[in-house]
Amino acid sequence: MTRKFVSAEEAVRWGFVTKVVPHDTLMEATFELAEELKKMPPLSLRAVKKAVNQGMQGYEFAEYIMDSLQKSEDASEGTSAFLEKREPAFKGR
Repeated sequence: MTRKFVSAEEAVRWGFVTKVVPHDTLMEATFELAEELKKMPPLSLRAVKKAVNQGMQGYEFAEYIMDSLQKSEDASEGTSAFLEKREPAFKGR
């Protein structure tokens, strides 16, 4: 908003980014993140992305979507996996 350049260190401190890596390890870090994301519930990831893309209106969307996500098969699977101390097998439903 201020058109001021933000350094990588500032971006981490402010919470704009979660990690800064050297350029020569960027692809490795990217693939590691992709592997983490693959293990997460796809319905929730899709909802978060949509909420972020909607900006401030995303708050209203988040409230609406939380109800339907809590009723999904993936929500039940996540809870069961946690209680059974195993990796969840999300299906995107």
